[in-house]
Formats: sequence, structure tokens, C-alpha cells
Amino acid sequence: MASDPAFLFYPGDYLRDTQCLSEPVQVAYDRIMCEHMRNICITQAQLNFFTKRLSGEEKKELEFVLTKIDGGFQIKWVAESITKRRSYSKSRSENRTKKPKNISSTYDEHMDNEIEIVNEIVIKEEKAIPSKDEFLQYCQERCLGQGFNWVEYKQGASTKYDAWRENGWKDLKGNKIGNWKSKVINNLEYFKTKINGSEKLGTSDARLQALAALK
Repeated sequence: MASDPAFLFYPGDYLRDTQCLSEPVQVAYDRIMCEHMRNICITQAQLNFFTKRLSGEEKKELEFVLTKIDGGFQIKWVAESITKRRSYSKSRSENRTKKPKNISSTYDEHMDNEIEIVNEIVIKEEKAIPSKDEFLQYCQERCLGQGFNWVEYKQGASTKYDAWRENGWKDLKGNKIGNWKSKVINNLEYFKTKINGSEKLGTSDARLQALAALK
């Protein structure tokens, strides 16, 4: 099997380790992170190479965020991510040779909570065109969540749905709409339309009215 050129990057883990590192130490950290693609265990000789330009205090600073293991050192979260990715890639390769009827049931259990699981059923659901009621209800929920007056957005949301539907579920630029919920989130602010004074409600009133409509 060909070498996998990637692994899942977790910004939270990266920032946890590096937010207090000095710039030279962070550069060494990044190089060790990349080296993990070839070697899960960084030997003492390799560590000496990556830290040869660091002062004694800077070396201690780096070693504080490394995990000591038999034979060397690791950035723990990177090593775990690479190991899971390799196991996942191997299981996918084996799945393709077995030609399973339901690909989602053949994944290794260790990847159940990983974002990288590509479940065909989920993909189909995200690409499906929602009904207008489902679309408007989601827009309404997003407005409530952000404290917007749904009355000011309902007409714009309805018009946008009709336009996308008439365009073959593509936006005005001709791009296919895959995950429509993400599309709504990115475009919600543009759904707002002017309303007559008699229709205007305060934010709290609008929220109550919208909540009542959801029941």
C-alpha cells in the first residue's frame, strides 16, 4: 500500500502545545510534527538534529511538550492521529477488495468518532434537496440562534430557496449546492428583507412568535 501523505490535524491540540512556545522552539516542534509522517518515534539523534540551534532552556521548553517513549520521543496527538489514519486507510483498502454491500458497516470501530469517516448515507443526505418547509424551518432555527427577527428573514429565505430550486439546486453562480445547511449559514445575513412598520416586531417578540410556530 502506498504511503499516506496526510493525517488529521487538530488545531486545539496544536495550540495547546505551542501557544506558549517561543518562535524557534515552535519551528522545531513543526519539523518534528512533519517528521512523524516518516517516523512515529523520534530518536534522540533526530531530536538533537532538530534542536541543534536551540539554547539549553529552549530545548527544555520543547521537551516539556514531547512524550518520552521507548526508543525516543513523540508529539503524542500527532502520533495517534497518524496511527489511526493508517489503520483507517488500510481498512478502506480491504473493504474495496471485499466489495461490501454496506460500506458504512465495515469500517474499523476505532474511527467511529473521527471526522474522516466517509459514510455514503450521510453524504447522500447532505446532498439531497430539502423540502421548502424543512429549509425554512432550519433558517428559522438559525435566526433564533443568532437573535435575528425571523419576520425580517422569512421572505428572503423563501425567495432564495425558490431561486436555488429553479436553478437545479445551484446558486446564482452556477455552483452545485452540496451541504445546503452550510450554505444557509454562510448566506443567512443576505436573506434579510425590508418589512412594513405594521409587521415589525421587537427581537424578543419575534423570538417568541418563532418559537410558538415551531411547536
